[in-house]
Amino acid sequence: MVEFSFQGFGTEKNVVKVVPVFKDRDVFERIGSFLSEKEIKQLKKALENRSFKFKDDEMLVLDDGVQKYLLVAVKPRMPAVEVQRLGAKIARKLAGERVIEFFVPAELKDRAADLALGTELELYSFDKYFTKKKPDDFDQLETVRFYFEKGEPEADKFAEMKALANGVRYARDLANEPPNVLTPEAMARDIERLAYLGLEVEVVPTEALQKKGFCLTYEVGKESVNQPYAAIICWRGRSKQKDFDAVLVGKGVTFDSGGINLKPAKALENMKMDMSGAAVVAAVMKVVALRQMKLNVAAVMGLAENMIGGKAYKPQDVIKSASGLTVEVANSDAEGRMLLADCLWYATEKLKARTVIDLATLTGATANMLGGVFAGLFCEDEALSRALLDAGKASGEKLWPLPMAPEYEEKIKSDIADVCHIGSGGAGASTAAAFLKRFVKGKAAWAHLDIAGCEGRNKPKPMYPKGATGFGVKLLYDYLKGLK
Repeated sequence: MVEFSFQGFGTEKNVVKVVPVFKDRDVFERIGSFLSEKEIKQLKKALENRSFKFKDDEMLVLDDGVQKYLLVAVKPRMPAVEVQRLGAKIARKLAGERVIEFFVPAELKDRAADLALGTELELYSFDKYFTKKKPDDFDQLETVRFYFEKGEPEADKFAEMKALANGVRYARDLANEPPNVLTPEAMARDIERLAYLGLEVEVVPTEALQKKGFCLTYEVGKESVNQPYAAIICWRGRSKQKDFDAVLVGKGVTFDSGGINLKPAKALENMKMDMSGAAVVAAVMKVVALRQMKLNVAAVMGLAENMIGGKAYKPQDVIKSASGLTVEVANSDAEGRMLLADCLWYATEKLKARTVIDLATLTGATANMLGGVFAGLFCEDEALSRALLDAGKASGEKLWPLPMAPEYEEKIKSDIADVCHIGSGGAGASTAAAFLKRFVKGKAAWAHLDIAGCEGRNKPKPMYPKGATGFGVKLLYDYLKGLK
């Protein structure tokens, strides 16, 4: 038996037995250690009487007044992400119970940890600011026990599940925080605490940003009373290797007003989540450390509020970046690419990254085009692109390739500076990628992930609650696992 528990409010009661059933296999012949003969007869009869169709994830709740059961239709071979969704649906169905006891047939033995992961992510909630809720107002599920038909899976599979769930929950917690709490400094200090896991964490304060090379980040955030910061995290799982196998870059705009190009009221909704890219890469680093991965991985994050005021950067400003390139500002509401430009330069110039992947809620164009179903992938390196697409498919956090071409680079030419930070003539997502490309130095393979529209949900779906999703943690972890 394997057991994992949530923080609960009461004592153990309301145990529900969950039995996966197959359309073409009689699982009841193998379940004697989990159910009595009387129970088996009751459940088989109930299946016949209720005309169970064995459709995907079909569920039947049975309660004889003494014991409650959940029968759920499964297939013998299910991809990991499908099993995770199934675990989420079961958790939502039984969220009002205390304890689930889950019979795991041999066909699902190696997917039990995925069931657990789906359960963990489904039961996430951000409740810290409610003051009037009572214990019964929260999900009650406290414990899930797995009883295996044949042996138990490797304990490390459940350890991996717990680490990954921890990372996703951390990313969601950061992105759900209100902007008056999660300022750039507060986010930097929260990230700094990750050093307890053995990570090397450097926080760059406002006064050191320009000297360190975060010149554009400083310009974006200098007007706000909550001053800009940067954070750099390093994990050295290969102590004899000097360079980094991968460097992750995250946009950390803790609130985006649009600046001088002030956003309309409707567009200000959820702008506290404009730091989701930074939250995700910090969370991935947490998972890397928890898993003690045998890789050298780093993360670079620019953290700023984009506010309006007398000192705010403004359209037609020309700013010199640490890379040496001068940047013409065309619209102060395109601040995220300014932060990313600094971080990409730092990742490739200072950290000498072999591979750089940036993650950002960057453009409305991507959000409108892909509708939060896919994140946009911009990548000219075929091997990196394929690896990320595969990781997206395996994790369920899907990517869609979007174009990069010299024609888009023509659109970001400036009349008075080296580059204009917004392109002309449409294709806003691709011209943003063209701008970022100018700051990737050396021969590093680079991918830009535009997660706009994926970072938050107005309506929940299995594993992804209303609010921050943590989209990208599972994806990037799956990618890192594939590195040699």
